[in-house]
Amino acid sequence: MFNTPILLLVFNREETAQRVFDAIRIQKPKYFFIAADGPRKNKPGEDEKCQRVRDIIKQVDWDCELKTLFRDNNLGCQKAITTAITWFFEHVEQGIILEDDCLPDPSFFPFCEELLNKYKNDMRIGDIGGNNYFSGIIDNGCSYDFSSYSGTCGWATWRRVWEKFDVKLPFWEAQKNKRSFLFYSLLEKIYFSTFLSDALAGRKNLSVWDTMYVFFLRLHNQLSVCPAVHLVTNIGLGDPNATHTTKMNKTLLVPSSPISFPLKHPEYVLRNKKMDDLLVRKLHFSWKRLVRYFLKLY
Repeated sequence: MFNTPILLLVFNREETAQRVFDAIRIQKPKYFFIAADGPRKNKPGEDEKCQRVRDIIKQVDWDCELKTLFRDNNLGCQKAITTAITWFFEHVEQGIILEDDCLPDPSFFPFCEELLNKYKNDMRIGDIGGNNYFSGIIDNGCSYDFSSYSGTCGWATWRRVWEKFDVKLPFWEAQKNKRSFLFYSLLEKIYFSTFLSDALAGRKNLSVWDTMYVFFLRLHNQLSVCPAVHLVTNIGLGDPNATHTTKMNKTLLVPSSPISFPLKHPEYVLRNKKMDDLLVRKLHFSWKRLVRYFLKLY
């Protein structure tokens, strides 16, 4: 059996949730948690969709400690996910978190387990990610490196990290005249100064908990582990039923690959600036994306 606890976050997508569940089922986790947001009242037929997804738990056919958190009402993506993770860490010290469209390679699980144990008490590390969208970017011969950008499309972390996270991001307003220290580039500063401020002020219905989490880690000088190969594929890209990935993003269309064991660990805990710069230019904060964001928002 797999001893590291796993949290599966689901909603209304039966097909993708089933595929992720099947990947978890192979591991036979000793501690298995499933959290589901409730159906939206203005979406006819969604209650049936949500129930079919929840019925997946009937397929748990291995001996495990199973816990569920099924919401009667819809909380929305941001609140449903963050409160579910909080619930998860009320029961466990460390664990793996998968959403219903994050399909992991089998090697993702022992990768997370080994590094959760290795860095359990290392306050320099905030989480273990499963994503690497740029093949060959980690060229030091190691199995992983460190980044200032957390990848939450299949990841793992500890209670010691999550229990300090506040989705309201109280330091943002308090440090509004001093927060330039949080940014590593002009693109970051322009994008996030507007994006997070709008979300926190409630001007747009934005689910940005993962972006808030990135800056939460940076505020605490914590890095994220990035594997040398892509370990988790987003199988929800282009899905019209998705919350945020209804449009296809070719940069994210990277097939997962197995990672080799034994893992080779980096000698030093330092962020890979080359990798971070590429993430900024190609994925997160390109000028093209910045212009599209402002046109859409305003």
